[in-house]
Amino acid sequence: MYLAHVIARQGKTFIVEDEHGEQHACHARSKSVDAVCGDNVECEAKDQSKDVIEKICERKNQITRIDNFKREKTIAANVDHIIIVVAATPEFSTLLIDKYLACAQLNNCKATLVINKAEMLNDNNIDITKLENTYKDLVEHLIITSAKLGYGIQTLRLALSNETSILVGQSGVGKSSLINRLLNNNNIRVGELSENIQQGKHTTSNAFAHNINNSGKLIDSPGVRTFMPIFKDVKQVMLGYSEFLSHLGNCKFSDCQHINEPHCAIKTAVEKNIIQSERYASYLENIQEVSNT
Repeated sequence: MYLAHVIARQGKTFIVEDEHGEQHACHARSKSVDAVCGDNVECEAKDQSKDVIEKICERKNQITRIDNFKREKTIAANVDHIIIVVAATPEFSTLLIDKYLACAQLNNCKATLVINKAEMLNDNNIDITKLENTYKDLVEHLIITSAKLGYGIQTLRLALSNETSILVGQSGVGKSSLINRLLNNNNIRVGELSENIQQGKHTTSNAFAHNINNSGKLIDSPGVRTFMPIFKDVKQVMLGYSEFLSHLGNCKFSDCQHINEPHCAIKTAVEKNIIQSERYASYLENIQEVSNT
């Protein structure tokens, strides 16, 4: 028996990396062992066949999405850092940025905001100063990049060191191009064993944890690339806004939702510019969205 880390998956085949850096092809003991990239697992070694994943170790967090059947599906585990990618085009929504930030907060992850397609910023009148003023205290880094020109890639690569990260963002912002630049490779792949199971194809079932700077891991899969965070309830929305946390519990009413209630500590903080009005407005939008579902 040995401990390992899941670094790739295609269908029912897993690639794990043990503590010595050796890669092993595995399958799961049962359907209940549904491992994802980022999982730490216990494996049994086999001589003539694939090794067996016997158990998934306790996760510190798990990133989940809702599938087409309204079921919650885990797409990555033990994530340290969520990289939120927006771009000069398509037009981005600060509401969506705030949802991703809430996801990071709820999963105890760091967050970095990346503004891609730097070569198009002037043509699209993106107010970088406003974005910096809104998010500089809420993210680990704010990085401007151009996947096309290679600008900012080394800064982003350094930000991913020593951690397990995922890139998220709406379609068209250049996540795939950024990953290719980070890997210095136009063909996304991991290790010889991973190449064998994927047979040269990046199919919809593939998931990989790529090495970054020989110290960090970047988890990439179709599920991660299309991930859109969804709040389950009002409490999640409240806890997802990090600047709200020190004020929660100080309202007159214990069940205050910070909307129309009198003597609300959150609204008072907004009036005093302790909490930004733009962030409070997006909180109200998210509350409304949850209430309508």
